[in-house]
Amino acid sequence: MKKIIENPNDEETEIKESDMPFRYYQFDYSDGFSGFQFHWHEEIEIHYVVSGSGSFFIDDTEYNVGKGDIIFIAPRIIHSGKSENNDLVDICYMVDNDYLMSKNNEYNTDKFFTELINTKVELPVIHMQNEGYEQLRTPLQLIDSCVERRGPFFQLEIKRNLFDFFIELYKNNYLSMSSQSSNHIETKSIIKQSISYIQQNASGKLTIDEIASHVGLSSSYFMKLFKECTKMTCVEYIKILRLNNAANMLKETDESILQIAHTCGFFNLSLFNREFKRYYSITPSLYRKKYKMSEIDFITF
Repeated sequence: MKKIIENPNDEETEIKESDMPFRYYQFDYSDGFSGFQFHWHEEIEIHYVVSGSGSFFIDDTEYNVGKGDIIFIAPRIIHSGKSENNDLVDICYMVDNDYLMSKNNEYNTDKFFTELINTKVELPVIHMQNEGYEQLRTPLQLIDSCVERRGPFFQLEIKRNLFDFFIELYKNNYLSMSSQSSNHIETKSIIKQSISYIQQNASGKLTIDEIASHVGLSSSYFMKLFKECTKMTCVEYIKILRLNNAANMLKETDESILQIAHTCGFFNLSLFNREFKRYYSITPSLYRKKYKMSEIDFITF
């Protein structure tokens, strides 16, 4: 996986991805990219499907997506994405909430983005035939053009087009909000805590008892809750996360397969090889040869 970070104003400045208010990714699932496992973050996430088909799991619901679809994921929402036939290509726009909000609320715009953070979005997938689709697609196309050209004012142009996108979302009632019950909020908080803990500790000998203890639940109740929210067992989630991490390392590093297996939480090489082939339909060594030069690019500023 190759990552490109651009800073047109000062090429000597070191840029950290986490410091940037806007990120632009291009994902090609046919180049060995396995998709997004369940995760959550504070940023707003928008996807545009360039080609192929797949599905996005967003806050308890699975949505089938295809060419031209726009997917909107509000902050703090648990979500994942995968390709149907390894043919999905999509563009992802990641936006820091503060990037859209005024510093002093002079124009009273903050309330719109505050709603996004604190309530559930009812309509996260917008298809070509839906009302207002062209008005929503146009700002995204203009952002694509800004990123490609990177003219002297492209940062301002991107921000303007993002505002146009959100205006159209509200005008066409795609951000219809529904209040969430306290039980729903508490459950989601527990699952998000557990996912964060798993991601931070996936390289070690992680156990269900350890994760359940971290979120203050019994192991049996935690496993039940996790499967209800993600439609997979916690054990399966951990295994797939580790395999995805291993696949990234096979493409991005020259470390040995044994070292990669250990780094990603597999302490038995035979087991790692077997599980990797079962999930990717190819051995780790062949996967590395096939996808070593594949790219997933992003531009950030």
